[in-house]
Amino acid sequence: MQGDSGVGGGQDTGLPSQPDLDLVEYVVMTTSGLSSTAEVARALKQLIESSQISILDLVGVEVDTTGGYVAVEPEELAGLAELTTVEGRVGGLLSEDDIALACGAMSPGTSALIMVAEDRWARQLADAVRRSGGRIVGGERIPRQRVEKSLRASSRQREQEEG
Repeated sequence: MQGDSGVGGGQDTGLPSQPDLDLVEYVVMTTSGLSSTAEVARALKQLIESSQISILDLVGVEVDTTGGYVAVEPEELAGLAELTTVEGRVGGLLSEDDIALACGAMSPGTSALIMVAEDRWARQLADAVRRSGGRIVGGERIPRQRVEKSLRASSRQREQEEG
């Protein structure tokens, strides 16, 4: 995505205008189609308005049956219209290589939203870590299957210890 496109109108949220670079992550959200993103847009709007996140970049993608993809700007997606009323700027962080990498991990025929966001909910934690002489240096979303597997193993272990 090149340049910045406005997400919404100029209300002052009272939060710092620059993102905390220690709290930026990307999320790939598959959808049943880019036309069915209205509910996602409502959830994102609530997260933005409650200052839990700030969207730094957002793009829709469709992966065709051969693995090729088409990227679609958020303002071109009717399902994301709800985001036009929120404070913020979107654009310029996701490169073509970033988008291609994310699309390469998706199955043919998949649609998705790729979002780069600042986790504003963690600012207080990041500030406290910096005041103690450190910084947040990493984090990762753990795939659902790994969490389920670990929970099953933990449950089996507890059953063995109890039984």
